Amino acid sequence: MRTIEVSDPVWAQIAKRGKFGETEDDVLRRVFDIPKDSSSLGEILSSLPKGTRRRTPSSSRRTIARQRMSCNVDGNQLYVSFPGGPDRTWKLPHHSDKAILRKVRDEAVPFAREIGATLGQVNAVKKALTDNGYHLTK
Repeated sequence: MRTIEVSDPVWAQIAKRGKFGETEDDVLRRVFDIPKDSSSLGEILSSLPKGTRRRTPSSSRRTIARQRMSCNVDGNQLYVSFPGGPDRTWKLPHHSDKAILRKVRDEAVPFAREIGATLGQVNAVKKALTDNGYHLTK
């Protein structure tokens, strides 16, 4: 048996063609006319010539956060907190003061990383700023 990653539109089509109680393997066997008693779908795909197989990335970036993080901007304050753990607050400058804004972001992002934030949680810190009009360019 093999594991594959599919995009959301492909997954939606598999779900649309599936019947109640069918596995993804059942749906693909029916769509590709593969008998149930034949080799596994993975063996069939691996027997195809190399040019007909699609490459998948060797690793995915999917990580699941081990702890919840809350990040928001309220007034002129940036709040980053971890329930049952540390939290920090930064005073935000005027939207046009990019130097101080960069300093705040450069303190908030490492703080989140030190606590063990995932890439998505680190990006949420940056997004909280941009969603509230605090924009930085490289």
